[in-house]
Amino acid sequence: MDDPSPAPQPKAVPWSLSTWWEESPLSSNTLISRAPLPDTRCGECETAMNSKPESYFLLTKAVLRVVSASPDTCWQCRILLALAERKLGRRLGIDEELETWGARDNLQKITGLRVREGSKLSTGDEEENRLVNISSLETLPCPWNTFDAKQHTSLVAHMLGSHSYQVASAWLKTCVTHHPGCPGMEETLLPRRVIHIGANHTDICLVEHNSPTLGRYTCLSHCWGGAQPLTTTTHNIAQHLERIEWDSIPKTFQDAIKFTAHLGISYIWIDSLCIIQDSPQDWAEESAKMCSIYKNGHLTIAASAASNGSGGLPIRDSSSFVRLTGTTSSPESKPFDILGYFKLGLGDHPYPTNHRTPLLSRGWVHQEMLLSPRVAHFVKKELLWECKTVGTCQCPQPPPFRNAFFKEGHYEALNSPRQSGAQSAGGMLAHQWHKIIESYSRLQLSFPGDKFPALSGLAQQMSKKRGPAVRYLAGLWSDSLLTDLLWTAAYVWSLHSIDRILQGWSWAARDVPVIFPRMGTERNGSTCEVKALCNIIEAETTLATTDKTGRISGGRLVVRGRLFDASLYRDIELPDSKSGKAETKATVTLSVNTPMDPTGVKTFISYASERGTSFVLMTHSDAQGLKGSKPDELGILVKEGFNPDSMAELLSMERTDSREYMGSDIKVLRMGRVGRRLPTPNEKKWLADMEYALVLQGVDSESTELDGAKVARMYKRIGIIHEGREGYKGVEDAREDYWERYPSCFEQGGREETISIV
Repeated sequence: MDDPSPAPQPKAVPWSLSTWWEESPLSSNTLISRAPLPDTRCGECETAMNSKPESYFLLTKAVLRVVSASPDTCWQCRILLALAERKLGRRLGIDEELETWGARDNLQKITGLRVREGSKLSTGDEEENRLVNISSLETLPCPWNTFDAKQHTSLVAHMLGSHSYQVASAWLKTCVTHHPGCPGMEETLLPRRVIHIGANHTDICLVEHNSPTLGRYTCLSHCWGGAQPLTTTTHNIAQHLERIEWDSIPKTFQDAIKFTAHLGISYIWIDSLCIIQDSPQDWAEESAKMCSIYKNGHLTIAASAASNGSGGLPIRDSSSFVRLTGTTSSPESKPFDILGYFKLGLGDHPYPTNHRTPLLSRGWVHQEMLLSPRVAHFVKKELLWECKTVGTCQCPQPPPFRNAFFKEGHYEALNSPRQSGAQSAGGMLAHQWHKIIESYSRLQLSFPGDKFPALSGLAQQMSKKRGPAVRYLAGLWSDSLLTDLLWTAAYVWSLHSIDRILQGWSWAARDVPVIFPRMGTERNGSTCEVKALCNIIEAETTLATTDKTGRISGGRLVVRGRLFDASLYRDIELPDSKSGKAETKATVTLSVNTPMDPTGVKTFISYASERGTSFVLMTHSDAQGLKGSKPDELGILVKEGFNPDSMAELLSMERTDSREYMGSDIKVLRMGRVGRRLPTPNEKKWLADMEYALVLQGVDSESTELDGAKVARMYKRIGIIHEGREGYKGVEDAREDYWERYPSCFEQGGREETISIV
């Protein structure tokens, strides 16, 4: 059988753009018009610009058919065709169409362009389907008032056409010279071991300092990946101190070394090479120094797009950018300078939840990014910069997260005035710590035992700001302990973490994302106020190493408060193989004995449904809307919910009957309220106020006596209840009598008791 004949190639356009454009001798990305552009626009373009958009949601306008284009007499055709061909890197087909996009506030201004074949988008390379952003320089407004919806400076054009190393060097120079809050060129203490870069960047060796030594060094933040990168061990450290063969170094390490040499810096710290990996003692000693290592580094190089050591540091390809310059043929002979560049998608920008930046999903990286004074993120399609002062990126469009780890806000909080008084609950520092943990708890760790070591550097940094009288307690702090205990497991969890779920009162005892009550001062001037409804008598942890912020082997919390009797049930609906139903659903019902409810029993219901590799949790009040669905006549809303910490366990346990009693001795401990007060003169009014109570399960029998002294009964935390009161319309409906009008269900009843939570 004969081979099939090749598919026919699209017929090319009958003109060549080189007739009208030539490359600049200074840059292949710049096209200079060979002659003044026409001052007329063809009928095809006039029709396209004046037609109704195909879809207002997409802001798409009518298309320009290539077959009908008139670049010889139409300035718009000549510009759009030049942008399209240069962006695609090929000749246009006669049957293709140019799809123009307009600005939201003015559809007559073209802000974007992409090519499609007939009624479909071109089916070639992924790049062909991407939108080309079009703009003009702010110093030279477009003479046709068409491409000036977004204006950029000449610096943007320079960055788009520059090598990523040059851009990063310029950012570093600006940071060192013009940012008072960032470190300058001063030398700092070098880590115990660093990689030395010789005159030729391929001349590499490990150096060890046994006494304090000053210098400048970079740090590399990278993913180890499935294949272990080059490491230093007890067997090869002597060899590495003499020389590390260039060919044995992974590409990511090589690129980071080249970039460091480009910056004129002689040392780089790489964890796998500067820590002896098969020495538990060396690993414990050096990992405890992470705070100072990253803090003192001149720059941290983040290989954000590389999933392992072979990924390297991607360099932004300047071919995704083109610049058109020239003049018009009008009597005024006006100049023009137009930029076209590929618009980056949501997944192209680096931020912690972006699957295209694998490094940022790793738990260890969180403190590396925040502790470092400066970070250059090398991602697939661009370069992003973070320092204590600014966050920016190489492309001109703002990404969803200019600061991937919110470094600016972190250092603003650390430098904020220390608040005093019981009601401050740690103030801005507590608020920032909660933000750190909320982000950190969503990241991945290969080893559960790393949960505290991977946070140790940030804990040490925070400890210095909070002062020597404040104790660090398993990821919580003694000066904000009440609010730190009020963490809630987030609603979406991953099922892969079931085997790693632990018991305990710290958020770190659970392998799930967590959220905390809102703290700090808001933009509207409202402030947080905490009211304790229990008495925390004692809190202690047992360290597993000499690092006070490292691993722990146990902990105990002694609390005196009002305890309510409760019961907990589980119902599970398994998938129906006959109907093809694939979801496993669980219902958890918590019933609390309280006289404040008309029936004497307050019931909270939580639901979970397994969907593939994850499951979603919702509370009864969330599912039904706010209590009563509508506010009362005074505009007060009531929110209630029960969030089990162990929903993954409850969903995965084998079902025994239609309704299963989940253990005995369930108690509810009333903890405290966290509310937001309005600024003066309405400081007595509350915007919102939330009360929290822990759900506990007994782990021993009745309280016992030890050496004649009574020992408090022991419980473990299994969930949290929240009750909220807030104004329906916010500030307008803020009130002073929230809890008087709608008392808490735990306002009466229960019994005062001292218990121990483990």
